[in-house]
Amino acid sequence: MSERNYTTVNPCIMCQPIGSVMAFKGIEDSMVLLHGSQGCSTYMRLHLAHHFREPVDIGSSSLSEKGAVYGGSENLKKALKNIISRYDPKVIGVSTTCLAETIGDDISRIISEFREEENISDERIIIPVPTPSYEESHNSGYIKAVEAIVKTFTLKDSKKEIFNNKLNVVLSENISPEDTREMKHIFTSIVGQNSFILLPDISETFDAPMTGELHKIPLGGTTHSDITDMKNSAASIGLGITNDNRAVNYLEHTFDIPSQNLPLPIGLEYTDRVLNALSNISGMEIPDEFQKERGRLIDAMVDAHKYVYGIKVAIYGDPNNVLGMLSLALENGMHPILVVASSKSPRFAEHAMERVDQVKPDCDVTILEDVDFDTFNDAVRKAKPQMLIGNSNGKYIAQDMNIPLIRFGFPIHDRVGAQRLLTIGYKGAMRMLDRITNTILEVQDTELAAKWSEPESYVPLSENSFHFAEA
Repeated sequence: MSERNYTTVNPCIMCQPIGSVMAFKGIEDSMVLLHGSQGCSTYMRLHLAHHFREPVDIGSSSLSEKGAVYGGSENLKKALKNIISRYDPKVIGVSTTCLAETIGDDISRIISEFREEENISDERIIIPVPTPSYEESHNSGYIKAVEAIVKTFTLKDSKKEIFNNKLNVVLSENISPEDTREMKHIFTSIVGQNSFILLPDISETFDAPMTGELHKIPLGGTTHSDITDMKNSAASIGLGITNDNRAVNYLEHTFDIPSQNLPLPIGLEYTDRVLNALSNISGMEIPDEFQKERGRLIDAMVDAHKYVYGIKVAIYGDPNNVLGMLSLALENGMHPILVVASSKSPRFAEHAMERVDQVKPDCDVTILEDVDFDTFNDAVRKAKPQMLIGNSNGKYIAQDMNIPLIRFGFPIHDRVGAQRLLTIGYKGAMRMLDRITNTILEVQDTELAAKWSEPESYVPLSENSFHFAEA
């Protein structure tokens, strides 16, 4: 937050409940119910639908003035009953909003009363997640929901069952469905098809194929049996290193499952780290397919170097995504003069500075976190970058300063195809580098065309310009 403001202006983050919705949408046969006013669920439905270009159903307990004064128990019970009768989900995630938290509703108690009053069987799982909107961010809501999901499924029987020798992979930040598919491809190729459990899996639920069949709840997502089985795994990997991965920590402390946290595999260095870790865990060599992709990425970096080297760029968005994009920019010779994480993270600045110190770019790098767009706007005007890389919300700054914006992260609501954007792995790095380079070339073309269209740029040749050889 800038010193001149005592409040947040145009926040770079979204509220906690929207993060919890994204986590629950990666679970098989699940619905989300927001305990709060209708406006909250409407805002989140629109935001997610515009980004993923998919219908996104979210229930609401529709709290009004009466509920705010006398408590929202009655509304929440009615909403749960409606969700069950209309959607029949096996899992219901109940996330709170600022209104429900302010009036102090005990959603765990209300859910217990509802189960008893309606004689709801244990087969139908209802997971409460406190996500007050007035604190933290959508990233923390996402992490809290993933932790609550793992706890609920594994606590049904806290004792270990049969050792499955699998690898748990828990994401600590939202990535695109295309990225999720690429992640599954990488893990399948190195660890084995049935040897890992990825949570949450939005590869199908937020990017469903058109089949002519309408499903009230999209197919796909991490299966319930897989989540339950996570307590029997051999090891866990948390993808994302700027925040605490609560689910991975819980599995380690409760079931003695060793864990390590790795960066999102964005760019060459971070993809190397993840693939080498997988190779060490599985004891398998990195497949030739990825060795070739790595070689093609390096070839692409050589091709693009003369265009991207020294380009001053400002990167902003969710912490782990920004860290990955910072790494990609540095290893391609760009000058990331402004690096901004939308929310406060325990280790974002530490890892960002570590990566900058490793590469030692020929520029000063300013790192900010937990800022709003008002502060970001001031920082961009001071730094004067030649390019922005971040979500759609930065487009007004880009338009005002007449510099290009490479759309990346969440949300992207003014372009199509966000669900198909690939940034993960060597292949994702190549696509991102191509987008950056081609954008630079387009700008250069436009500037060159404008220069040559100016009247003074045309100087007619005089007679002295022609030299004829005498016979």
